[in-house]
Amino acid sequence: MPTIKDIAALAGVSHGTVSNVLNKRGNVSVEKINLVENAARTLGFKLNVQAKQLRQGHSRRVVMLVPRMNMKSYCDLFMGMSSVLKEAGFETDIYYSNNLPHDEERLLELIMASNPTAVVVVSSFLKNSGIFQGDIPFIFVDRHVDHMPPKAKYVSFDYIKAGTEIGEACAGAGYRNIAILCGTSRFSNNKQFVHGVSEVLDGYGCGYKVFYADDAMGFQVAFDIISDKNDFDAVITTNQENAGHFMAIHEYNPSHPLPVIYALTSLSIGPSRDIIRYELNYKLCGRRIGKYIIKNENQEEIPEDYLQIPNTGFCYPLRRCLSQEDKQDINILMLSSPTSQALRLLLPSFTLQTGINVRMVEVSYDELHKSALECIETSAYDLIRLDMVWLSELGKDLFVPLNLEAEAFSQIRGELSPGLPGDYYKVDGVVYSLPFDPSVQILYYRKDLFEDALIRREFYERYKRQLRVPKTYREYNEVAAFFTKKQNPSSPTNFGTSLVFGSSVVAACDYLPRLKACGGSIFDESGRVQVDTAEIRASLQEYIEAFAFSDQAINLWWQKSMETFAQGHTAMSVVFANHASTMLHDPASKVVGKIGFAPVPGGCPLLGGGIIGISKHSKKTAESMAFLQWIYSEKVAAMITYLGGYINNKSLGNYIDILELYPWVEGMEKAFGQGWRRENDCVSGSFDEYKFEEILGSAIRNAVSGVMGIEDALKEAQRRCDQIF
Repeated sequence: MPTIKDIAALAGVSHGTVSNVLNKRGNVSVEKINLVENAARTLGFKLNVQAKQLRQGHSRRVVMLVPRMNMKSYCDLFMGMSSVLKEAGFETDIYYSNNLPHDEERLLELIMASNPTAVVVVSSFLKNSGIFQGDIPFIFVDRHVDHMPPKAKYVSFDYIKAGTEIGEACAGAGYRNIAILCGTSRFSNNKQFVHGVSEVLDGYGCGYKVFYADDAMGFQVAFDIISDKNDFDAVITTNQENAGHFMAIHEYNPSHPLPVIYALTSLSIGPSRDIIRYELNYKLCGRRIGKYIIKNENQEEIPEDYLQIPNTGFCYPLRRCLSQEDKQDINILMLSSPTSQALRLLLPSFTLQTGINVRMVEVSYDELHKSALECIETSAYDLIRLDMVWLSELGKDLFVPLNLEAEAFSQIRGELSPGLPGDYYKVDGVVYSLPFDPSVQILYYRKDLFEDALIRREFYERYKRQLRVPKTYREYNEVAAFFTKKQNPSSPTNFGTSLVFGSSVVAACDYLPRLKACGGSIFDESGRVQVDTAEIRASLQEYIEAFAFSDQAINLWWQKSMETFAQGHTAMSVVFANHASTMLHDPASKVVGKIGFAPVPGGCPLLGGGIIGISKHSKKTAESMAFLQWIYSEKVAAMITYLGGYINNKSLGNYIDILELYPWVEGMEKAFGQGWRRENDCVSGSFDEYKFEEILGSAIRNAVSGVMGIEDALKEAQRRCDQIF
């Protein structure tokens, strides 16, 4: 491997200069950065990996050793760990031992020779006889190994609890003749699982038989179980692959009844088909292990229970409702959005489960408001999705009040993030709606650009400060100018940012976080609406400056701004998170894998998104409630989010498949806590936010487009506010 000395000699610079470039310090000129990087490439030096090896003195490599590669649980464990570690600059590798101790020992010798940062292992050894040694941290997963090294950690799900809960479900459902197909009996997790199941089945007086089989022999043993003279009415198995074996065997002999199958599986987004799954979140476990390794390397304090991952539990298969009596179709009025598009794909499963057909009408934002107004007097819709800002205007006239203490609503509230504010529920203290696809503004930026050493140095030479993700709107405008070609011909993007002000309401939404960030308010001390203030004038002037660093398109909606970002034309954009999936789903996207996210500058994001309520004209309350319970369920919310929409659920952060696609979902919870939208300080009582945002947005559009000066635009807005409020 080339050394710092080799690179310095070829580049004609000092060792310190090479070190500063490799460490991405900003105190090196653009010219010398180019010299060092060109020399490194000539010598075959990989800047992103080998630079860290030179600094750290070890390989920055984490290795996982598992029994088999074709099992979903182990693949998920590795993928969860690898995604976190690669983001932090580690290399990751995986090996498999086929559950053979001598293969595992040979592989460990190979692994240890590379001096890895850590080794994660699902071991075939029962005790450590000098195989696991040295200062390298070992993390043992699922299977306990006696006499582990002092620095080792043991990570496992609660297999006794899993066995107990599966046994309770199986026996409680009336099954009395049960086969248990389990992995090799000598491993701790299998022993614990069988112990949990058997204790419950003994208590119920069930007959059962335990079949132990190495993972490679699962298919053959599954055949033995199906052909066993006992004719089992249920099967409990410890992995998803064995459950698949039973389904495959049934294809060979469809005349033989297939027992009900309970399977211990890795967490999946979708619902199960024909299998009752008890889920363990192996991707989350892997992710937590990856973060533990990073924290351990950085010598951070780590809580004792950091690696304790709770069982997820049951996921039941879809079952068609047998009784169709008195079931009626329901009609839903919906905003056309990524969420509605994802929902439409899943509606057949709701009908399958309940027998209730759904007719969903999707309309544009402006058409939705118009339709909602018409629904006040009479409506064919049972459920209506509104923008959350319309709740104060329309909620009392459109929806029936909801009793959140009722069992069904209490169940739904239990699924939602506790950080969601009351703005999505209440008008004058009365609950009329539920958060449907709530959203909050987040700053999205080109992570690859902000981390590029050459770009960082150019920024430093221009502004005499380090390039960082903006924390204030003054910084935001400065960075936006730097990434705009008209301002900086060497910029890798055409524009620094984009604005969205194609209609009055969206213009107000785009601007208001700037006002809040500078401490401004729309009410004076007496509670009267006041828009012609020094804070509003100053923040509006900053907003107009940002327009010069954009493509100067008027952008009718957030999606257009995201498309521009996805095509690589802009470096940053502040948008509502429920539109951000456009960056990935756009076929022309050039930013996949390059997206960073952060709180909006100033830390005062606007809340947005939708609410849903039951129309006061609906006669189908039971059917509407069935729909609401379905859509807020964890699996449905996760699937809609995975497909690019967003339904809030407190457990979304456990679905690593979602976080790998849309990492900002994890940051939305904190942003909801900082967010705001509804104002409550108006002297006139209930305040119509929608009408106010129309007035303010009109002034913003006039000022940005140059139709009116700032002073005149705000004076006209103040006149209209005085007239209405």
